[in-house]
Amino acid sequence: MSSLSPIQIKKTADGSNTLYDPALDETYHSLNGALSESYHVYIKNGLLKQLPVAGNAINVLEIGFGTAMNALLSLEYLPKDVTCNYYSLEPYPLDTSLIQAYYQGFSEQPPNLSLLDKMLASVNVWQNIQPNFQMMVSDSKLQDLEDELVPDTVKPFDLVFYDAFAPSRQPEMWSLSSLEKVSRLMKAGALLTTYCAQGQFKRNLKELGFALEHPQGANGKREMTLAFKL
Repeated sequence: MSSLSPIQIKKTADGSNTLYDPALDETYHSLNGALSESYHVYIKNGLLKQLPVAGNAINVLEIGFGTAMNALLSLEYLPKDVTCNYYSLEPYPLDTSLIQAYYQGFSEQPPNLSLLDKMLASVNVWQNIQPNFQMMVSDSKLQDLEDELVPDTVKPFDLVFYDAFAPSRQPEMWSLSSLEKVSRLMKAGALLTTYCAQGQFKRNLKELGFALEHPQGANGKREMTLAFKL
């Protein structure tokens, strides 16, 4: 999210970087490891878990494009024989120069970093990042997102990366009404994965009829949340 105070690049324990927003007093990732957190929550417990269900094509909705880390990791771990349509929401995009500087400090850069510029050029337009990976970053807010605004070619979604700031910082993103919007865009059997395990958030998901699992979170965190649409 943009702010009046400059966003700062911070080193994390696994050698990757995160960003710190002074206006929110919040980091974009865990200081115990940004790259390892994204992999654990959104790839290991998200993409790789859902690929056998989705088959040879998977539609992904991301809530919070941020630094593009989840998109870069998805591209890295997507099998070549599987097509991915990746639709991300980011109403407060970071400056391109900040994102580029952010990745330069990694001790080991993501292997598809050369495709970052293509990803950053996908705001409100579909971009072919690779033959089997198409993406769009919408500048819409989740609260304004209606079914008809999402292209028919990408919905319903098989997988949701719920990567908003914490409920203490963005409570509206974790509300029942916001989750209901996301649920309507998911197909039966779809998976929502997130680092968050807040009690009210889990109760909201249960009220919407999701089945929940709580594997161990990233970097020693006690738990995270997987929500399956029944």
